[in-house]
Amino acid sequence: MGPSANRLWRWWRLLVPRRRSVARSSDRVQAALLLVSVLIGLAAIPFCAAAGSELYARQKQVSVHQLADRSPATATLLADGPPVTFGGRSGVLAGSAPTEATWRAPDGSRRVGMVTAESGTHRGDQVPTWIDRSGQVVAPPLTGPGVLADAVCAGLSLWVASCSVLALLCAAVVFGLNRRRWAEWQREWDDYQAKRMRS
Repeated sequence: MGPSANRLWRWWRLLVPRRRSVARSSDRVQAALLLVSVLIGLAAIPFCAAAGSELYARQKQVSVHQLADRSPATATLLADGPPVTFGGRSGVLAGSAPTEATWRAPDGSRRVGMVTAESGTHRGDQVPTWIDRSGQVVAPPLTGPGVLADAVCAGLSLWVASCSVLALLCAAVVFGLNRRRWAEWQREWDDYQAKRMRS
């Protein structure tokens, strides 16, 4: 056997102690718990991937609808945007706030309303925004990369959450097993000390 095979064999012997080894029943329970947790974590991968795929399919439909209904526009500010603020060690603090502006609707009519303007913008500046078919300012549409990123993050987050729950359960069980082993070791030591006293 090569180095890799020997390493895998040592790990297997650690997870599954031999019958004639010095491992106690609690050691075998702990090894079995670790093995089952790893298997459950691996088995959860396709379920988490399916959840992410389902989210992708739903948001993809939303993205197609939003891209068809929304269009970019350029708004002209009718007032100054939020002022630039300065922090002590952090320097300039950028921000944004709703600011009155005007823009053209898809039918060419002039609209007035609130758009998001960045810190330091002034009256007369042009800022990009998104509008729907009626000319109302709306949030930017979901894009293909955004939908994919959301689906991947959702799947990974679900899998990480599942593994975290398994890890917490394992930690709780191992803590209980350790307390039991410590109690057994203390009892055996007390018995040994008592035998020495009698002899």
